[in-house]
Amino acid sequence: MDRCIELNFEFLTKILGLGKDEVTYKEDVWSGGGTFGPSLEAFGKGLEIVNNVFMQYAFNPDGGWRELKIKVIDVGWGVERIGWFTQGTPTVYEAAFGPVLDWLKKETGVSVDEKLLVKYFAFAGVFDASEMQDFEKVTREAASKLNVDVEELRKQLVPLEALYAIADHTRTLVFAVADGGIPSNVGGGYNLRVILRRAVSLDKLHGFEIDFIELFHKQIDYFKRSYPHLEVATEIIDDIFMVEKERYVQTIDRGRKQVERLLKRREPLDLETLVKLYESNGITPEMVQEIGEEMGVKVDVPNSFYLELGGRQEVREKSATTLSVVEGDFPPTYPLYYDKPYDSEFTGKIVAITGPYLVLDRTLFYPTGGGQLYDVGSLNGEMVVKVEKAGNTILHQVSNPAAFRLGQEVKGQLNWERRLALMRHHTATHILNGAARRVLGPHVWQAGAEKRADEARLDITHYKPLSRDEIVKIEELANKVVMENRRVNKYVMPRDEAEAKFGFTIYQGGAVPGGELRIIDIEGWDVEACGGIHVDHTGEVGPIKIVRVERIQDGVVRLEFKAGEAALRHIQDMDRVLSDVASVFKVPRESVLEAAERFFEEWKERGKEIEKLKDYLAEREAERFLEKGITINGHIVVVGRVDTDKETLIKIADSIVRREAKAAVILLGKSGKVEVVGMKGEAVDVDLSTIVRDVAGVVGGAGGGKGKIAMGGGDLVEKIDEATEKARELLLRALKG
Repeated sequence: MDRCIELNFEFLTKILGLGKDEVTYKEDVWSGGGTFGPSLEAFGKGLEIVNNVFMQYAFNPDGGWRELKIKVIDVGWGVERIGWFTQGTPTVYEAAFGPVLDWLKKETGVSVDEKLLVKYFAFAGVFDASEMQDFEKVTREAASKLNVDVEELRKQLVPLEALYAIADHTRTLVFAVADGGIPSNVGGGYNLRVILRRAVSLDKLHGFEIDFIELFHKQIDYFKRSYPHLEVATEIIDDIFMVEKERYVQTIDRGRKQVERLLKRREPLDLETLVKLYESNGITPEMVQEIGEEMGVKVDVPNSFYLELGGRQEVREKSATTLSVVEGDFPPTYPLYYDKPYDSEFTGKIVAITGPYLVLDRTLFYPTGGGQLYDVGSLNGEMVVKVEKAGNTILHQVSNPAAFRLGQEVKGQLNWERRLALMRHHTATHILNGAARRVLGPHVWQAGAEKRADEARLDITHYKPLSRDEIVKIEELANKVVMENRRVNKYVMPRDEAEAKFGFTIYQGGAVPGGELRIIDIEGWDVEACGGIHVDHTGEVGPIKIVRVERIQDGVVRLEFKAGEAALRHIQDMDRVLSDVASVFKVPRESVLEAAERFFEEWKERGKEIEKLKDYLAEREAERFLEKGITINGHIVVVGRVDTDKETLIKIADSIVRREAKAAVILLGKSGKVEVVGMKGEAVDVDLSTIVRDVAGVVGGAGGGKGKIAMGGGDLVEKIDEATEKARELLLRALKG
């Protein structure tokens, strides 16, 4: 502790050049995560520059505390704060964004009185933003203290604060995209979408008309001097922004009417309403404010809006996980499958029995893990139906546990065909992931995977659906790697060495626990930390065939594929289907597409002819019904039955009321069930909705409508004649007056 404080003081005085009497220390106790210790904050000229928490103690369940065996120093050194302090700029934003913020101010024409700004932020800096409920009050008090008009102060502050937010949000997006993050509606992508939309909303609200594409590239150019990896964002940031902006525009178009309805009430919109508008419609509060301005309605956004939004997302993401296997303190199992992945037989000793589970001292059976399904087979001839892992123990679920005893030597036999299929699919997953990153970009990360014997799936992060051309390129590239028969190296490395050598892209399947990592290195292609079982050379995988591609959620695309024999069977099945289709069309296989297109065009033409015929028949039926219509009080009542579909009934009824504005029509038809259609001319005032509902009730259904048309139906086809008479009776009664 003493040495740390000594070094801090040396940094403050010798490096930053503060006088000894300019350093202020604040002592306190800080706790978090069940541990605590003394803390020391160092201030210079009113700014907290350094803080250290000396974690020495832990809380006990009984409320007491104990000293930690391993003590750590939690160091808080704000890199941007130090830059701010040394540069002496009005705020940390000028220090952090430098030429980027200068460009934004120039492009938008935002200018401020810097002296006024310094005075304002010196006053506002004493408040804790997380505890503030009324920022307006702070602004009013600041204006009074600074002897300036409050509106003039707002006029300077509000646009500038918007630029600060836009600069901060776009920088966050650049760094996130470079690290493989993309905006979406789930997980961390949700937060990225929120800040992107907020930046766009602020731009629109203030009429800045910022060129965001240029802004993103200015951020990259400025920050890549310290963070060279940002260069990878250059390739895709434009496309991501344009896709997201288009989605946002569509979202606003869909949600605008809802906002307008809410604002017409002239009631304040509370926090809950604003949160629902964003979560349900993607409408930011800034956009609500903009619509409000257009309508002359002032919208106040609670300061805690984005804190509340982020908090709710965190709650959604929390989920409990439970072990499906029994809990207990079992001996560890040695995993032979890493040493001898191509063996299918082994011997081992039973060291524990619990329910249907056997624990062996060593095993070839791979347990479910890393998305790869478990092995099956037998132990002494008894079926092994499931294999799971609990800690370092592997549990074998057997069909007949009574056949075994503790300490017994057993012989294990794997289902080798299944094991080989699983190995092929697991290695194929790594190959495909590498291909996807090369075709789509380095932002692609594995979001999930499952390797079964018959098929596998790989979920990847991507901001839009894949095109057919992209799918073909990924598949071609993957199969090229297979044909090159690259070596698949498997070795264990210390975590820090692996990260230093390969970077964090080794965690494609998520974080891996432990100080040592098992690395799967497909030579010159893909390196991942993985606990799965793999083939030795890519050529053993066999053909890889992508069979389905779908966007399973925002920002995640699923590739379903088959490898090896499973892929071959799929290709053969598709070949048979092609032959069968060619046989149906009575054309050679290579002419199937041409024949299908020809048949489709003929089908469309026949469909048009059928529609024309339906229109003609509807006109003739309309003439027939009008001739039989009953005149009452100057109206023509048309009730009848035509056994056809609802679409044709509507055409007939429409033809009648177009011919005769005083006509009231109810037609019934039978096509699987009873259809009821009611329609009235412009000169008829009758409640068709109620009549159609009552008629539909006769056939066991319901109906309704509004305006000139009402529809309904029911399943009791045997009562269609009764319903027809009911319709005639009700319509005549309604028009008699």
